Amino acid sequence: MLFEREDWKLFRNIETLPQKAGVPKYKLSLLVCKELTDNALDVCGECEIGFEDGFFYVKDQGPGMDPGLFAINRPLKSSKYLRLPTRGALGNGLRVVSGAVEATGGRLLVATGGENYRIHCQKDGSALTESLGPYGERGTKISFSLGQMEIDPAWAKLALQYARGQTYQGKTSPYWYTSENFFELFQAYSGPVRELIAQFDGCSKKAGKLSRRYPYGAAAASLTFADTEALLAELRTLVTKTNPERLGRIGELEYWKGYYRSCGTFTVGSVRGVHEAEIPFVVEAYADFADEPQITVLLNKSPVTGDVHIFRDKSELKIFSCGFSHFLKAKPARLLINVMTPYVPIVTDGKEPDLGVMAETIGASITKAVNKVKKTLPAAQAKMRSQKEIVAACLEEAIAKAGGNGEYRFSLRQLYYAVRPYVIRELGKEPDYAYFCKDLIGGYEAEHGDIPMMYRDDRGTLYHPHEGRDIPIGTIAVENYRKPAWTFNKVLYIEKEGFFNVLKEKKLPEKYDMALLTSKGYASRAVKDLLDALGEEGGEGGEEITFFCIHDADAYGTTIYDTLQNETKARPGRKVKIINLGLEPEEAVLMGLEVEKVEVSSRQRGVAGYISPAWKDWLQEYRVELNAMSTPQFIAWLEEKIRSYDQGKVIPPEKVMTEYLDGKLLTELKERIADRILLENNHEAQAAAAFREVKQSFSDRQIRLTEIVPAELARQPVQLWREVVAEVGGEVLRNCPF
Repeated sequence: MLFEREDWKLFRNIETLPQKAGVPKYKLSLLVCKELTDNALDVCGECEIGFEDGFFYVKDQGPGMDPGLFAINRPLKSSKYLRLPTRGALGNGLRVVSGAVEATGGRLLVATGGENYRIHCQKDGSALTESLGPYGERGTKISFSLGQMEIDPAWAKLALQYARGQTYQGKTSPYWYTSENFFELFQAYSGPVRELIAQFDGCSKKAGKLSRRYPYGAAAASLTFADTEALLAELRTLVTKTNPERLGRIGELEYWKGYYRSCGTFTVGSVRGVHEAEIPFVVEAYADFADEPQITVLLNKSPVTGDVHIFRDKSELKIFSCGFSHFLKAKPARLLINVMTPYVPIVTDGKEPDLGVMAETIGASITKAVNKVKKTLPAAQAKMRSQKEIVAACLEEAIAKAGGNGEYRFSLRQLYYAVRPYVIRELGKEPDYAYFCKDLIGGYEAEHGDIPMMYRDDRGTLYHPHEGRDIPIGTIAVENYRKPAWTFNKVLYIEKEGFFNVLKEKKLPEKYDMALLTSKGYASRAVKDLLDALGEEGGEGGEEITFFCIHDADAYGTTIYDTLQNETKARPGRKVKIINLGLEPEEAVLMGLEVEKVEVSSRQRGVAGYISPAWKDWLQEYRVELNAMSTPQFIAWLEEKIRSYDQGKVIPPEKVMTEYLDGKLLTELKERIADRILLENNHEAQAAAAFREVKQSFSDRQIRLTEIVPAELARQPVQLWREVVAEVGGEVLRNCPF
């Protein structure tokens, strides 16, 4: 039996509404209050919110609205298709509002255009407006209740609290769209081409001229992809890129001691067309010390709907939010982050943003805001330097000591022991080695580049298919590594080296021309360097390589993939695309694998940004190991995953195969002909006779080997005795008539 359900019906059911809203059920009232407040602030810049007669209301002085927009079955009509640094993102908000009211058995009242209405959601999803009499005030007032569900206006209050400072005064920019986005914008607009062109910054007076190539009054939706591609290129020649400073800001706030603002841009690539989007943004970071860590993240002055986590681990603040993470050494602090941008990738229908595209700028802004707060501390508190500051001050001297003033290579461990006395002398305690490696030295190299002459010990293995070689992976090994041409076109990164034997025994590396790679947990720096090198060079022949990753379905496992692919404090993001094959928690549960309960921690476990909020919560309590699969099940699971992306076996171009064949034939023929000539000329007997003759001529020198070898080794101690004896033999044969 087959059942059919239209998408809009998901809005009116309390079990499916969170799917469209993008937040769990317990956050629905937060989102509904925020949506209405955001809309009012975008229209008017200010509004009033509160409770009245059991209803929560939002009141503004704007031009009014059409109550029919609360229909949940309507097509998605919205001005949000035009990219602007405003609070809304999808134009889905009013349908979420009316859906929440219907799903909870609440009431929805709209006062606008001089009339009071009650909105009734009909069975077909339309909105029936029941007139309740005149409304004697200007603007719009929307009031609602949610049945027995308690209404939480916290997000709305935050949006209202930070509705201040500068706002963007311009129009949308053609640089803010990819080829695909620009085409979809025209497809969604019901008006003429000229009218839509006029909505772009610097194009209002030129809209008539720009639209002449199309019939008079031609509908924007009638343009083809090629039409919009050409039009976008033309618009970009007429205007300059928008300075991020124009996007607006909240500005400094007197009740925050630390404030730092920075700007940047990120690009969004085009697949079908040629135009990338160049998206400007502004990051504002506010900081102050507090008894417990706290964080609020705003997008265009309104709180984000995604999960935001901050906790203090030892002396380090750790922040995980909406696709980015940041660690810094600091006292417990309360933080506020505001991002102003006309566009940010969206994770869900509920507008959870992916801030990973600007993670570096956000992280740097947080650090600088916190550093400003540190400067306000009393002198007694500020006197003691942090471990990071001590290491930074002595690092050059320690590098010189560890490497003999640049003459020798040295390990990261040796550098640690060169730094160690300075830290103990000032702080009275041992420096933490993991923190030293990852954060202190990793952060230093991220800013200044690799430390010359320093290497990291082997912490990984690369298995070559068809050659059966296990290659240790460390700094020096990666520097000297050269991929054999046309041997493998896939690399599988495995969290656990124990799976190597299973895969080797079943010849999977050979079957799929796939190398195996591990660093026994988190990918070491050398492993990431190797991935980048393989991605850039692809071997001597330049063949393309596909990279896979598998890991346990636990919090730690998801971050292994995340740090393998994405930027960290020590290294930029990978230059190659890593395909995440799992194991993911949802997949593991569906497979019926054994679920383990993990020890409950008072601190939130770090989880990769790509994991949904619901499964992030699950991973705080549960995990599933790859080892929960039997060997046959694991092999079948992995092969199914690989086949989804498999580009086939390594098959070089015809020229490469022909040259290899010619070489093999020539080598074989040389060996056969040499064997025949030697046999025909009785070379063994000739060689034996020549040896006897030579032996007679150098018997005296042979007796003197006990004198020559020690003397030569004393002169060149790096030699082995065999090398000296071989040189003696060479001298004898140079004077030989044979």
